[in-house]
Amino acid sequence: MRAGGWYRPGTLDGMTTPAEPVPTADRAATGQHRACAGAESPFARWDPPGLRIDEPSEFIAAVPALLGFVPERSLVVCLLREAPDRSGSVFLGAVARHDLYPRAAQVRVARQLAALCAQERACGALVLIIDDSTGGPDRIGRPDGAGCRLMRMLAGALLAEDVELTDAWIVSEITDGARWWSLIDPEVTGTQSDPAASPVALAQVLDGRPIRSGRAELADLVAPDPVRAAEVAELLPEVVAAVADARCAATRECHRRAMVEAVLGQVRRADSGGRPSARELAELAVALRDTAIRDILFALPVSGYARAAEALWSHLCRAVTGPDRAEAATLLGYSAYARGDGPVAGVALAAALAAEARHTLAGLLETALRTGMPPHEVRRLARSGMDRAAALGVDIGSDPRGRS
Repeated sequence: MRAGGWYRPGTLDGMTTPAEPVPTADRAATGQHRACAGAESPFARWDPPGLRIDEPSEFIAAVPALLGFVPERSLVVCLLREAPDRSGSVFLGAVARHDLYPRAAQVRVARQLAALCAQERACGALVLIIDDSTGGPDRIGRPDGAGCRLMRMLAGALLAEDVELTDAWIVSEITDGARWWSLIDPEVTGTQSDPAASPVALAQVLDGRPIRSGRAELADLVAPDPVRAAEVAELLPEVVAAVADARCAATRECHRRAMVEAVLGQVRRADSGGRPSARELAELAVALRDTAIRDILFALPVSGYARAAEALWSHLCRAVTGPDRAEAATLLGYSAYARGDGPVAGVALAAALAAEARHTLAGLLETALRTGMPPHEVRRLARSGMDRAAALGVDIGSDPRGRS
């Protein structure tokens, strides 16, 4: 089995995952599970040639790296697609994660996942359930347990779309030495490998992509900081007045160029590890109130400063409220989406809409993420930002790694 190294948004909560190596319990002896970036894929985040996973334990250990965080009480579904260049071979087309509870939502989740399989033209699906609430290790793999019921529900929804549930496993947690059980045959069980030693995790870390301890760590990226917010709020009236004076003293084009250059200066300082002051955050918030300036800054995900910009948007998002928070969170969510980091994109866009429910762009991006629009499609916005920056006489800077 060959796994395409590409990334696809999930559904329901917008959580998305990089698709990578996939094993199956009963096919390990007949197939070689290889991870490589598929030529047809626009979602490639990294290309780990030669990576292979042949056992369920290895796959389960790789899941945190695939998702970018360690999941708890989750349903993880990996879609399989037929490889066009190798008869009888399949590759991984998408990975989606959903909250396992409430149970009342599981029917809807199963239907959404089946619809995603149909949309992706999947020929099969692999399922992993992580559930620590099923009564302990003596009950977790039982045929009459909650995991098996969910598996059967999902299998029925997939069958309606002519998609096979290829294999399914359940664990109480993902950790070295813990047990896993097959949901197809609960008599089949094994011991998990160390997630930290997974070749997929190693490739992820070497590529500079963090594996977070859980979704709470993602939420921290946009969690309000009341102390910082109070400091910035106190400075905002003064900064607004100063910007108004500067606008009157220069042409609109010169003023915007100066504002963009000031923001880029903050991004470069963030790239060097600097933390913005309260005044800098106030100045940044006011700059983003000009939509022409904000639109230019959508170019940063395809520059050499994507991660530095995301760090800056995160600082700003935590330090402002209302529409200012929505703008910062939208920039953070867009940048993560354009890079293929769906977990961060989902959290940030949710924060943007919570701050301003009618934020048009955040709403469009959230819908695109939830319904599976690939990152290369939304990167058009970044290229538009590049064009606007060039028209203003500003060099945003290209990505030295050649990514676009």
